[in-house]
Parts: sequence; C-alpha cells; structure tokens
Amino acid sequence: MLTIALLTACHSGHRTMPTDADTLNLRHAQYLTLIEHPAYTEVQIRNPWDESKLLQTVFLQSGNSKNPGNPENTRHSSQPIISLPHRALLFTATHSSLIEELGMLDAIIGVCEAEYIANPRIRESLAAGCITDIGSAMTPDRERIIGLNPDIILLSPYENASTYGNLESLGIPIIQCADYMETSALGRAEWMRFYGRLFGKGREADSLFTAIESRYYTLQALTDSLPERQRPTVLFDTKNGSAWYVPGGRSTMAQLIADAGGRYLFGDNTKSGSIPLAFESVLERGEQADVWLVRYNNSLRRMTLPDLAQAYHPYTLFSAYRDGNVYGCNSAELIFYEETPFHPERLLHDYIKILHPTLLPDDTLRYFHRLND
Repeated sequence: MLTIALLTACHSGHRTMPTDADTLNLRHAQYLTLIEHPAYTEVQIRNPWDESKLLQTVFLQSGNSKNPGNPENTRHSSQPIISLPHRALLFTATHSSLIEELGMLDAIIGVCEAEYIANPRIRESLAAGCITDIGSAMTPDRERIIGLNPDIILLSPYENASTYGNLESLGIPIIQCADYMETSALGRAEWMRFYGRLFGKGREADSLFTAIESRYYTLQALTDSLPERQRPTVLFDTKNGSAWYVPGGRSTMAQLIADAGGRYLFGDNTKSGSIPLAFESVLERGEQADVWLVRYNNSLRRMTLPDLAQAYHPYTLFSAYRDGNVYGCNSAELIFYEETPFHPERLLHDYIKILHPTLLPDDTLRYFHRLND
C-alpha cells in the first residue's frame, strides 16, 4: 500500500540537502522544487510574491507503516497519513481536468464553482452525485466540506493571504497551487509532475509532460526564424465593466504569442498577472492591431462581429474589427480554461494557425473561431 505523509509549512530559506537526496531536473518551473529522498519526496513551493521565501513545503512519503519515517522539520507539526487514492477537494477547474487525464477522476469528491466546468466526464460525475459542488472558491460551503471529509484541498493561493476562509481550522491539509503564477507556459505545465506524484501517478505525469514539451518545441521551431516585420501584433479580450483587463507582459499568454510568431501589444509590461486599463489606453495602443483574440462565455451561440459591436460600439474603431481579424474562444462550449494550462502546446498550435496559417496549412483550430459578419 502506498501512503503519503503530507506537511505544509512556511519557511524563509533552504535547508541543508542530505547527501542521499536527488533534486529532480525541472526545466521550466520557477516556483517548484522536487527533491527525492529514499523514503519520501520533498516538494518546495516558492513564494511568487517574495522569491526569497518558501510559500509551502509538502512531504510525500511512501511505505506500509502508519508512521513511515520522519522527514526533517515534521516533528514540530502534525503529520497526517493519507492512503491513495486521495479524496480531494479542488477549488480550481484546471486541476480537475489534469487529474482526470491522469486517470484519477475517482479521487475528486468535490469542486468549487461547478457551473464553470466544461469537462464532460466531470460534469457527468457531478450529475451522478459522485462529485459535489461546494460553492464559490472564495466562500465555499463549510458544512459540505465537513460532510465530505476530504484528505486534501487543492487551491490557488493569493498574495498576502493569511487565511483561506478559516479552512485551516478544519485540519485538512491544504496544497497551495501556485502554478498559475509561472511566467512561462511550459513552466506552469511542468507542475503536473508534482500533481502526478501527489496522486500516485508520477511516472505517468513525467511521460505526459515530456510529450507536451516535445510537441511545444516542434511548433515553436516553425516561427523561430521569422523576422520582426512578419510578426503580427496581437490584442487580447474586451472591456469588463469599467476596465479592460489585459494579460501582463510576463504572463504565459504573452510568451505564447511570442512563441507563435506574434508581437503582443503590451509585451513591454513587467507584470505576470492581468492589468486593468481604461478603454482609451487600450485603443491608443491597439487600434492598429493585426489580430484580436477574444475569450468569452456564451452558452447559447458563438459570438459574431455584430454581437461585438452591439456589446460596445467603440470596438468598431479597431482595425482588426474592420478587417475581420477577430477570433473568439467560447469557453461555454470548450474545455479551454481547464485544458490549456497543462496543454500549452494545443493553444500554441491555435495561435500559430491564426497568425501564420500557411505554416499549418492542413490543420484546423481547436479553441478559436473567426467571428463572422
């Protein structure tokens, strides 16, 4: 029987590495370190907002004993023993699709915001009552969580979070999934090597990531030699309320556009998260953008150019609108937000097909569609 001892703790530096430890070669992830010891794997998650510190340390320990060894620093903390497969609560849809792909769907017993999950197998499990909707990720249903009695909770941390809705008081180990803060697409995808080990599928996750990385590099090579003048400029998304949130210049989206042979209009920005801008600021820089990529959610039908104009008539001022170079991704009908974080090669394929269609002449788009008149 494989068991896991899981500990979470905050640290402000590195410990001395035992001589029998082996740090895995993570080629892209900046905020993750996997150290394999003879009896357990130590997972160090670096704080994305203060890289001099560790956000969390997790110990994954195998063995038949109910108390299989004592990793360093655990003597001052509780050390729950979790038998595989886990009974896991997931606060983000992205991790649910990855865990399903690794063959561990049965380990998922609860999810937040089920209405936004598009994965058909997970929706079937929700309908059958095998997976429970525990409400909003910001204010989850505490009583449902207690009733489900999960082994672990996976959630996305945020800056300066001192508590997660008092979830800590339940005594359930919380995994802080900081993968979304990675600044490269392959860096975020490489976190699957941690999640695979967490669910007893380390070998499968390593193999999957190797295939994803290889396909990504093959696609990226198609655009490597393109001169600057042949790289179209790209604008993202639309206004939301009073602000237009654009991806930061160090975001995975910005890097994907560069790897696809494009020029992201806000690529000079140093942020990795979204940036709120006034419409006028976006128009000033993006009016002459060659391509406009719009992500939206509409359960009734796909968006058209007239729909875009009806939503906000000043959108018609953009050249991409007038030239018909607007591409939409309807997340209501596609597994986009759940799939692309851990399959960036699929999104890179779409971007290359949009920006340089002659490089992939026989391929079709997976996520995006050209907005019709």
